[in-house]
Amino acid sequence: MLKPFPAPFSVSFWTGALASRHNKKRKWTNKGFSLVEIIIVIAIIAILAAAVAPALLRYIDKSRKAVDVANAEVIYKAAEMASSLGSDDAVAGWGWASTYTGSSMARTKVTATGHNSSFDNSGDYYYINCVAWARGINYQSANSNKEWENASYKCTVNGNSTQEQQLRTYTNEFLKCLVQEYAKDARFSGNGANPYDGYSAQTMPFKYKKDPGHGAPEIWMVCVNCTNQKVEIWIGDKNINGRGAGKPIHPLYRIYPDPCEEYKN
Repeated sequence: MLKPFPAPFSVSFWTGALASRHNKKRKWTNKGFSLVEIIIVIAIIAILAAAVAPALLRYIDKSRKAVDVANAEVIYKAAEMASSLGSDDAVAGWGWASTYTGSSMARTKVTATGHNSSFDNSGDYYYINCVAWARGINYQSANSNKEWENASYKCTVNGNSTQEQQLRTYTNEFLKCLVQEYAKDARFSGNGANPYDGYSAQTMPFKYKKDPGHGAPEIWMVCVNCTNQKVEIWIGDKNINGRGAGKPIHPLYRIYPDPCEEYKN
């Protein structure tokens, strides 16, 4: 005997229909992605990454440079305060530094655009002398067992003349303004126990460590403009960029005030 077909609006009819639909849906969802679909998704991700990654890297580099410029402003304000509001000896030492023509202060011809004239001869130029310097990267010489050599600021002169002592007084005033008094009265000892060596909470590492175009940064430099006696903060190198050990300090880029093109936002 034939089984009667359920009425269109009976409970058994709709229960069977819903069960059939559920089974079909479950079978379809268990099917997963096809190889072609996966390849398409990967291709889309690759295209997006290729488009976004360069812009993201530029943004990161720009942000790191901005941090270095902000740190340079802090150094600048401390140096300016010491040069104008320090003791009589400190102010006299700063004034003498602008007239110094020897080699200790790395007297350098620079351009108004904020570059060392050795790689940029465009526009007007003037001379700067470096009064104090500190490293912004971890450097350890071959004959030393101490990392972060010259992490705090050191005066560029070591002699005993009245002018050199006055300049060291200025450097001490500057260190006080920068909260690095532990490095004051420091002179090169030659035995790796210099008070300006070693990383501290006041150390200012460079955030941007790449080569902006004419050499990677290694040192912060507090400089005096020999024309107007104004403070300028430069960054430069000493031992890296293929220069080797025992080389004099060497300014590369002015980053405060009026940063060079490589550090402008």
